[in-house]
Amino acid sequence: MMPADQIRVHCTNVIGLGATKLLQSLLPALELTKKAKKMEFFLPDRGALLEYAPGSSRTKVIIYHRFLPNSISRLAECLFPGSIFNDPVPVLILGDLPLRCSAPQVVFVQTPHLLRPEIFLWSLSGLKYAVARLIFRINAPRLRAVIVQTKVMKDRLIETYPILSGKVSIIPQPVPSWLENPDFQRKKREYSSESLLNLVYPAAYYPHKNHVLLGDVLNIVDGNWPISSLMLTIDPQIDPAPNIDWVRCVGELSSSEMLEAYRDTDALVFLSKEESYGFPLVEAMYLGLPIVCPDLPFARTLCGEGAIYFNPDNIRTLNLAILELKERLVSGWYPDWTIQMREIPKNWQETADKILDVCI
Repeated sequence: MMPADQIRVHCTNVIGLGATKLLQSLLPALELTKKAKKMEFFLPDRGALLEYAPGSSRTKVIIYHRFLPNSISRLAECLFPGSIFNDPVPVLILGDLPLRCSAPQVVFVQTPHLLRPEIFLWSLSGLKYAVARLIFRINAPRLRAVIVQTKVMKDRLIETYPILSGKVSIIPQPVPSWLENPDFQRKKREYSSESLLNLVYPAAYYPHKNHVLLGDVLNIVDGNWPISSLMLTIDPQIDPAPNIDWVRCVGELSSSEMLEAYRDTDALVFLSKEESYGFPLVEAMYLGLPIVCPDLPFARTLCGEGAIYFNPDNIRTLNLAILELKERLVSGWYPDWTIQMREIPKNWQETADKILDVCI
């Protein structure tokens, strides 16, 4: 196959922590591909991607400036994207929502909020997601293809938008490039019945991340929590359990700080109720960490039988899962993620090439 003359990569709305870290690994890999002669990256005017410096003379960066409130600007951008996207140049959209344009476009869908909810929530965020689903439905007929990260996400997306049947490709991603550290060594511990655990939950503060579950800790009067520290990567001002001394809110961590947190932790605790993939789960498996996570399809798809599961709506089950974790560690158990990691791509270049195969 001859390389395409040009491709555009549209990620003007990517400012979230998880999606930004994904693109910080993916964009350099896209630049190294031999599948396109020229690239244009449309990047946001705020957040970490604003500082992105292209590594190739073949790549041009265009900063998309927003002058209206983000939600209004995003609505206008999707419905009236401008004539630049009405030519034959393929567009890879890394921001979930397709554009109302004539260019052949492929959308990489990460957010589970585009799926039909079981219960509609009458709230500001509920209305925002409803508008996003409406935009997706309006523009979906213009899509060449959609990329998702798991079969669970593919099936649910087609169920919500039947017009996508036959257009959805599954392309999982490897661990973020910052985590590929050959010198990483976890601190080894000997566990006893007296041991208290150091745990970490790396997630921004969004409703679906389910930090509020920790507010129910004190409702278990007879609960035994063998925890020295549960580190949350959110600001102390929004501490979901201010009366629990082992809950530590440390704010957003840099890559090096996150690596240090993984080095010191005994296990990853993942509380989220909605994910398309779950990068912290992949990171923990890559590093060989024990995982305590919700008994939900996205987590089962990634972790199989290797994780310790709980009901994300029931604090008692989280307590029992932590107690089981400690009991296993005391007995000498440690997880083996070999089988699960076989399903994860080895490097970002492989992923970038597969993505561009769908686009071009």
